[in-house]
Amino acid sequence: MLYSFLLFVILPVSLFAIYSVFATDRYAAGSSFVVRSSTSNSGGGGGELLDSLTGSVSSGSTKSDSYIVRRYIESPDLVREIDQAFGMHNLFGRDTIDLFQRLPADATFEDKIDYWNRRALSTYDHTTGILTLEVQAYTADEAKVLADFVMEHIRNFVNDLSRSARMTSYDFALRELEVAEVKLNEAQALLTAFRVENRIADPSMSANRDDMLVFELNRIIMEERANLSVLSERPHQDFNAEQLRRRIIALEMQRDQLREGISDTQSSGGTITAEIMNDYEELALGVEIAKLRYMAMLESMEGARREADRQQRYLAVFAEPYAAEEAAYPRRIINVLIAFVAITLIWAIASFVIQMVRDHQK
Repeated sequence: MLYSFLLFVILPVSLFAIYSVFATDRYAAGSSFVVRSSTSNSGGGGGELLDSLTGSVSSGSTKSDSYIVRRYIESPDLVREIDQAFGMHNLFGRDTIDLFQRLPADATFEDKIDYWNRRALSTYDHTTGILTLEVQAYTADEAKVLADFVMEHIRNFVNDLSRSARMTSYDFALRELEVAEVKLNEAQALLTAFRVENRIADPSMSANRDDMLVFELNRIIMEERANLSVLSERPHQDFNAEQLRRRIIALEMQRDQLREGISDTQSSGGTITAEIMNDYEELALGVEIAKLRYMAMLESMEGARREADRQQRYLAVFAEPYAAEEAAYPRRIINVLIAFVAITLIWAIASFVIQMVRDHQK
């Protein structure tokens, strides 16, 4: 029993402890942040950060957005950006790094993703909504630079998501407004062309104007006839009576010519007048419909803009990465104790099972 304990427990733990002494130090740089929406600003400037620190999660800090950010930290896209900017082998595959922690020289891209996910850890606090990022590297400066790089890409990622969500609804409303504006301009242009072609501002107003002119001429003629009747009662008619007769005749001729013009239009071109009125009303109705549609699209675009503002997301960072003075990993004593306890439990269980089998055979 003692021999097996020394062989299967003490020897592996001792080898692990020796390795821990010579294992390459890993430095950690971290950041804490919250994904928030612009609607959370309505309650005040500093309240949103205080809510996160005291454990009160507002509606602006969405759980789904935080999970999306965590998936982005683990994503191949971010690993590819890091590999292009720094080189994964330059960071994690140097000869100065011990063999067990070093990124293999022949590592595939999938191997790099797995390795990165062991060196970049993110946690989400469901109570406060705080995301915590920890990036590990083999020098303090590299850990900080790498953490800053990741945080900058997280900011860009959140901004891109926010911009995409905002523009999806807003762009559609804007395109609809532009279409409505074009149709309104076309309807107004058709109405203007119709007025220019027929030399009228409004057909109904033109017809009313002619009727009013005939009515006014009749009124003047009646007044002049009354004046002539007064002059005719005088024993000696003077030159004024003759002049008044000529004026009445001229007014009657003007009135009759105007009546003939209206009569000719109605008899020979009555259908034309009806067509003009019908065409004008259709064009005017088209302009009114286009105006209503334009106003509706304008209101819709304003609503889409407000909704887009509510969907805007941003990163509230309250713990920036810094260069650590001491290595955070490996935690040698803790790791050795954990290894000792785990191996001892395995050895104890295995010894118990073996002893039971032997007793059963006997």
